[in-house]
Amino acid sequence: MKNYVLFSAVLLILIITCFSSALAQEQKLLNAVSISPGIGFEYFSRTISWDDDTSTSELKSHFFTLDTEIEFSRGLFFRAVLGFSSSNYDSLIFRELPVSVELDVGNINGYILGADVKKSLIHSEALRIDVLGQFFYVWGRKTEWEIPGLAVEGSVEGNPSWMRVSVGPVFTYTGFDALYPYLYLSYNTLWGKFNLDQIIQDLTGNEEKKLKGESSICVSPGFTFKLTDSLSLKSEANLMPYKDGVDFGVTIKVMYSFY
Repeated sequence: MKNYVLFSAVLLILIITCFSSALAQEQKLLNAVSISPGIGFEYFSRTISWDDDTSTSELKSHFFTLDTEIEFSRGLFFRAVLGFSSSNYDSLIFRELPVSVELDVGNINGYILGADVKKSLIHSEALRIDVLGQFFYVWGRKTEWEIPGLAVEGSVEGNPSWMRVSVGPVFTYTGFDALYPYLYLSYNTLWGKFNLDQIIQDLTGNEEKKLKGESSICVSPGFTFKLTDSLSLKSEANLMPYKDGVDFGVTIKVMYSFY
């Protein structure tokens, strides 16, 4: 099923890109302004809670993405995202299995589906204000590990999945020729689950951890730098405060625009 979803997502992005390129050639159709395929990298470390918010650990993720952004008239943008993830869930503890397990298995690879919608609200000579909404769905590959230290053979199989949604205003300074610094202030929430199955000879067990991000407010300073009329570089830092500290992340994108 997941392979079918992944294939469908790849096909969807290819269709969007090809269809949008055709629209760029015929701008009268749907008033498309530009199409910008790109590649991106993101890293973040985020504190998550589990066991009914009584325990916490760190979720560390690397994203590698391919995306296509379409700009329509009247300042409306849509971006489709497809990519790969590598996430570390170590320190999750599963106590309701036949044998308790604390994850210490390193990164688990997975896939990403996402979408952005951005709408311009105000555009003056030196300032542009947009509202931006982002959605990411990440599901990890089912991964199996042997349980060390047992007198008999035993294994566990893990299957994580989670979602991240953010929405808020973006303030961009447009007074420079090629450099556009901005500030994105967003409500940013993350939730999901980690399902673990255990088999030790005739003993079996299953436990599901519900995961939730501790932080919900994100302050993201960044900039877009136009290397040429068509090629641009975007870099962004993410600061996510919560009651016991500050989570952080960084994003880098390279985009090429077809007009």
